[in-house]
Amino acid sequence: MTRHIAITLAAALVAGACASGTRVESAGEIAPATPMNGAVLPSGTTMRVRLNESVGTRSSHEGDQFSATVTEAVRASNGVDAVPVGSMLFGHVTGLHSANLPGEQSVIRLAFDSVRIRGTSYPFDGQIADVKVSSEQTDPTKASVAKEAGVGAIAGAALGAIIGGAELSKIITGGLLGAAAGTVISLGTGSTQSVIPEGTRMTVRSMDTVRLR
Repeated sequence: MTRHIAITLAAALVAGACASGTRVESAGEIAPATPMNGAVLPSGTTMRVRLNESVGTRSSHEGDQFSATVTEAVRASNGVDAVPVGSMLFGHVTGLHSANLPGEQSVIRLAFDSVRIRGTSYPFDGQIADVKVSSEQTDPTKASVAKEAGVGAIAGAALGAIIGGAELSKIITGGLLGAAAGTVISLGTGSTQSVIPEGTRMTVRSMDTVRLR
């Protein structure tokens, strides 16, 4: 009986998080963490980086690669720089949808693949915690009524918002994006090209432990 109540309560909590639009990761939220030394980056290690290439709804394509440079050293508990300034993150665009009608929602999904520290590369899975986005006016294009209906449920998300939980489920079930890895970012609505410009500062949080050789 107690086990049944616990399962029911857990299900209710998850449902409540999704209904409120709370960002929910497949493995749960990753809390911020500080490396103990320069040998291991625990999941939750936070990095401040600068984007080296612009990415946008009309200028980018699925599969395009991008990189970001670490601008603030990640200091370990023992005082060493576990991730020094100048280290690099590498990733690629895993999905995007460009708005074709006023009121439509544009989204882009960015995934990180590796981190290069002191000349050595390591597999890296990171989520973007915050980012700023700008818009550029473009010519509006035509789109089908079906496509407009598909994005109607998510229209209006704040420019630059990280999309997760119930909103992300609507995007995927609406056929706008597949279920690939990466952070989904709102690039606004309407007939504009929204871009994350070169030089943009963002926060990236590691989702897995990285063991440094």
